[in-house]
Amino acid sequence: MSSTGTASGESRIDQLRESIETDFTTTTWVLIPLGIGINAIGGFIASTLKLPLFLDNIGTMLLGILAGPWAAALTGGLANIVQAMLGNPVQLAFMPVPVAIGLVTGFLARSGWFDNVKKVVVPAIVLTLVATIIATPIVVLVFGGVTSSGTSLVTATLVASGRSLVESAATAQILVELVDKGGSAFVAFFIAKSVPSRYLPPQGQDIFS
Repeated sequence: MSSTGTASGESRIDQLRESIETDFTTTTWVLIPLGIGINAIGGFIASTLKLPLFLDNIGTMLLGILAGPWAAALTGGLANIVQAMLGNPVQLAFMPVPVAIGLVTGFLARSGWFDNVKKVVVPAIVLTLVATIIATPIVVLVFGGVTSSGTSLVTATLVASGRSLVESAATAQILVELVDKGGSAFVAFFIAKSVPSRYLPPQGQDIFS
């Protein structure tokens, strides 16, 4: 590798290290358990009420908006581990979903897509597509189209109507994710907007101050 290529590679690594370090302020470390708790409560409500929703990524999105992509990815991954330890081991298989949700939310927030409520429409659509693309193969290949979530009821209904398993799982996933992730993006935005400015990490201050 040439000296120019080596310098360019080192520059990218330095930029990545700086991006990660920017996320993890003292305030962020305080917010991460709060985000995990919000995810756990949302997941518990959806599971207890047998809702065809998940409600378990609001805390991850909140961290993505306020702190950044890396803190949000860590929050999402840890939240799934906690929920698995609390009796829902299925969450471990879906860990790539909240990690991706956290990264995408954080980078979208950093690019200005959570500056006002009208712009949140774009993250709502993008996060729906991200969750569908990652979750559908896991549902079909790992669980044969049936999980413990309410989404399976929608999948079963579509299969009974004569659709293939893959088509049914993908259709059910995008319908549910559109409501779940789209709605969660707006809920996370309004929670983030309500946080007093003195408690906001640097990214949150850039967006809302």
